[in-house]
Amino acid sequence: MPPKPKYEQLQLAAFRLRTDVPWERRLYLLRFPEAWKKPLTTLAKPRRNGEEIRSIPIALLNDVIAALVPDVITVVTRATIGENAPWIYSDVEVDTESLFLIIATWVRATASDPRKVDAILGKLHHSDLAWTPLDVDFTTLTSDTDDRIRSDELYRLLPHVIAAELSAPDLQHVHLMPKNPDADPGDESTEVEQVISRFHRTPSEEGACVMNWPPHRMPQRPLSYMINITAQSRAFGSQPLVHLSVGTRRWAHKEAKLSFSHGHSVYMLPSLPWLPGLNRSRSFLVASIESWKKEAPDTNDGFEYSARWAGGKMGKILRELGLTVDGKLPDPEVLKKTPAKYLAAPNAAALVYSNGMYPFDHPVAPGTSLADKVPIVDWVANTLTDRLVLFEPLRKGTKTVLDLKKLKESKFAASEAAQLRRSIADTVGDTLGVDIFYDTTHTKNYARVTLAKLLGIEVPEDTDRLTGKPATVTTEELTVLITVRPVGAWGGGLAGDTAITDKDHFQAAVHNRIDKIGEELGDAGVPTISLVEIKGRKSYAGKQRTSDPKFAIKAGLSRTGRLAQCVTEAPESTTFEGDEEAPTSDSSLEKMRFSWYDLLRQLGVRTADLPVQLGGATIREEPAYLAFWLIRQNQRSRWEGITRQVPVAVLIDPTGRHIQACAPNVRWTPLHRAQHEISRHHMLTDQKRTPEEITRFFEQVLRGVARQYPSLLLLTSAQNLRWGWPHLNNPDMAIDTIKFGQQPQDITRYPGLRHVRLRTTERDEVPDTWAVNSKEEGHAPGCWPDENRIFFSTGEKPRSASSAVKSASKVVPRWRKGQLVNPSTKSMVWNARALELTVAAIQPNDDPEEWATLVHDLRWATPHYEYSISLPWPLAVAKQIAQYIMPLDLIEDVEEIEADISSPVEDGQ
Repeated sequence: MPPKPKYEQLQLAAFRLRTDVPWERRLYLLRFPEAWKKPLTTLAKPRRNGEEIRSIPIALLNDVIAALVPDVITVVTRATIGENAPWIYSDVEVDTESLFLIIATWVRATASDPRKVDAILGKLHHSDLAWTPLDVDFTTLTSDTDDRIRSDELYRLLPHVIAAELSAPDLQHVHLMPKNPDADPGDESTEVEQVISRFHRTPSEEGACVMNWPPHRMPQRPLSYMINITAQSRAFGSQPLVHLSVGTRRWAHKEAKLSFSHGHSVYMLPSLPWLPGLNRSRSFLVASIESWKKEAPDTNDGFEYSARWAGGKMGKILRELGLTVDGKLPDPEVLKKTPAKYLAAPNAAALVYSNGMYPFDHPVAPGTSLADKVPIVDWVANTLTDRLVLFEPLRKGTKTVLDLKKLKESKFAASEAAQLRRSIADTVGDTLGVDIFYDTTHTKNYARVTLAKLLGIEVPEDTDRLTGKPATVTTEELTVLITVRPVGAWGGGLAGDTAITDKDHFQAAVHNRIDKIGEELGDAGVPTISLVEIKGRKSYAGKQRTSDPKFAIKAGLSRTGRLAQCVTEAPESTTFEGDEEAPTSDSSLEKMRFSWYDLLRQLGVRTADLPVQLGGATIREEPAYLAFWLIRQNQRSRWEGITRQVPVAVLIDPTGRHIQACAPNVRWTPLHRAQHEISRHHMLTDQKRTPEEITRFFEQVLRGVARQYPSLLLLTSAQNLRWGWPHLNNPDMAIDTIKFGQQPQDITRYPGLRHVRLRTTERDEVPDTWAVNSKEEGHAPGCWPDENRIFFSTGEKPRSASSAVKSASKVVPRWRKGQLVNPSTKSMVWNARALELTVAAIQPNDDPEEWATLVHDLRWATPHYEYSISLPWPLAVAKQIAQYIMPLDLIEDVEEIEADISSPVEDGQ
């Protein structure tokens, strides 16, 4: 009998609304005046096609309002002629003259011609701004207005009302030292109060947020806790749910280095209103500062990098309103150099810390352990007991579909060299090219030794640098053509000593590198994998960040028919020379081995069939797997301002050993070739597709594949796809249907097809979760059935997170072996990130839990990684195609936010 699991239940930080207790609130609604829209369209640039401009982008105006007016919620970023949509909600009727002052200043900052300013302002009057009382019943999410407010707008209001209650002036959360678990049972000692958190509302892009102030661990380790609150729905249900996620905000307390590619958030808590007529509030306001180059005649360079309010227009607005004098707003340059000065000031301001600001690590590690997270959620539940009801814990499912023991035996790490060679030949043919492009001898030796052991072959010291002719190694199963040579100049930074500051410069640098690689290497005659040594990220910090050549190298090698993995220099080892095998505990050896594993993953290699266990209630034959993914990027930065939407599909046969991919203009092709073709057609290109075009592509793919296999499992990700396929939105989903056009089609029209849609923690659509038993909280892998075809999937802690401590609070001591241990701000944090699985469509008589369990088990199915990954394997394959289309690492830098450490299994993808 297998051992009883340590944790048999999963707790969600999710709540249902109480409907047995009245909960009504009066709010105030402001719509953008219709009479203003036509004159304000003259602020927009004329369209190239000559079409009439019918909407005004007011995102900057919303940003200014968020920076100056407390406790308001802006809900639209465009004011469109003829649409009477809500614009601002508020707890109070904000003085309209103060609002008009802000709006007029925005007009002056936005218009390029002073005459245009006068013409526009002559048609705007503050009396056009009129607040409408709005009584909302939050037990039913209905309002009393004659002009119907959309339910999704009321969804947006719900988190803000909850945030207002959690930030009441007399409310506080007391952090308690836990009881000693090793004490005698008769010990009546109580928990001891340690610190107190008082929360304040703060602007949030999604839902609402409250944050404690003043910060804890001042002045050397400043941190605050955030409670993010969102209102969510589920498929096949209409009742709103409230989700919580608890995070840690780290504050800059030393001189900070600002990014050259994006702004940095500053949270401000003024003691008095900044503008006349505004109400006093102790809610946070937020704006951004950015780095800029200003003249400095007294310096050697004649210039220096300083700080200013982000966006020239924002700074202009703040100056015109008189807020940059008399200490009303912090001086950006002083805030950058001495941020601690403002943390304890009456008019508090706090610069959010982000990686790279210091040449050393912040004294507070990112992430929030269960020791802090669980008490905060419990406090919310107790505080709002008249409003919300916490979900009951879920019981762990008992089914399995994939044989996890056989899956583990089929990993690359457990495979014999001959078996691996045979599997490579089955996937790509009887000849494989392998390149080692090195910069340092010790890195080359690590690469050679790990490759030799992996494939059981002799790897030469170097190959002919003049002719480029590879060494040929012949085995019974596979012929390997090996090249070992220095990487040369094409492995260096993209722009030399200059910074890449715009998309044209970036694209030109990438294409120049692609051409250089092609000229130097020529086309690979056979499927080829290339390991390339490049400088680490520290060599491309600050304004040189966009000179990182990783993406250009991958794209350039792809053009020549090579799949690439970039590695950084391995440290020299005193016990490692030449062909001598490195110690098994060597971290560089591990890193290099996983780099080879990733290259085999890119080829689509598996060493054994997927071990589907048949004989269950409804899964009686192995299914094939179809994964849809949308590679999507909007214009976000100065250097990579491209818009693209590239839909891709991945098809995996029932054995898991034959993987194909397709995209627009790329037919079904084996994975190792499809990545090259998709990159060739779609890399760094402006490709704007409408949702209708994307939906049509996926419909055509599904129709072409549906009858190829008697059983087919379709996997989709809601956050990734629903923009392009609106059917995946909760309100639009109907059980056991597939919908591409106006009318849903019953799943039986696609015999053998099943569809499971997942949601991730992105945008807090899946709340915080943790496993529980009668004594403690922790993390545990499992598939956890909920209700109405909803399941939750959690993975296990990987080896890379073995040092994470779930009981290490950042603010209170803990017990360890009967002794008190001080709070730890440096302890690593790992939290399981649950997936929500919705069994959206199955065939008659199917068991939904079996199909959910199969999707859960697929998180362990990737052959190159020993632990669970963050997505089911077929979706992970589809997502990873993006690495040959866009510079993912650089985009992630631009979008960096402060949050909990996500699961290190991301590295396993």
